[in-house]
Amino acid sequence: MSLTATFRKEAEDLVKEQMAAYDPSHDWLHVDRVRRQALKIAKEESSNGKTIDIELVELAALFHDIGDAKFHKEGQPTGREIVMTFLAKHNYAKADIVAKIVENVSFRKELAGIKNEWAESCIELHIVQDADKLDAIGAFGIMRCAAYSGYKNRPLYDPAEKAQLNMTYEQYQAQTKANTGCAISHFHEKLFRLKDMMKTPSAIRMAQKRHDVMVAFVEQIEEEYSMDE
Repeated sequence: MSLTATFRKEAEDLVKEQMAAYDPSHDWLHVDRVRRQALKIAKEESSNGKTIDIELVELAALFHDIGDAKFHKEGQPTGREIVMTFLAKHNYAKADIVAKIVENVSFRKELAGIKNEWAESCIELHIVQDADKLDAIGAFGIMRCAAYSGYKNRPLYDPAEKAQLNMTYEQYQAQTKANTGCAISHFHEKLFRLKDMMKTPSAIRMAQKRHDVMVAFVEQIEEEYSMDE
């Protein structure tokens, strides 16, 4: 089954409205890249014999950043509430699964380490997670990291800042709340970890090149700062 043109446009309009309040690292263009990447992964995995609900992948990818914890304010509806309200209006039968994927996509949720059988087995969730991670690394990942650091008024590079390697969920939450850290530390704390967190064979294959781009970039930053050129 595929989404009707009207349904897809209304879903896109909802996402554009929601993302308008976010910074350029989490805008509509990011969401559209994640959707396209998720559909690419789904197509490749399907061709390798896996049974995948393409419609579910597209909707979950479209809605994956609605209600993002980094931007959510007390009193606002949650991502689940927004998604369920929209899908209920369209009598969409798998609304709860879409909302469940949206709730579980983030790196933050994975870092918390809460295991459940559904999350471990849902291929559609894995595809959207991988697509989101792929857009967080490589060239776009570099630009997004700089954009979000600017939005949060964090330094791009502070030689006195020591990255928290193997950052725990508690450390991640504390850093977010305190708005500390710098852009280059974020590569060591999160972005360099994403390559090894990919779940689908397609994403695992795609991630290495993007990872290498980031490693070269950070090495260049270090070289330029040291003035050893």
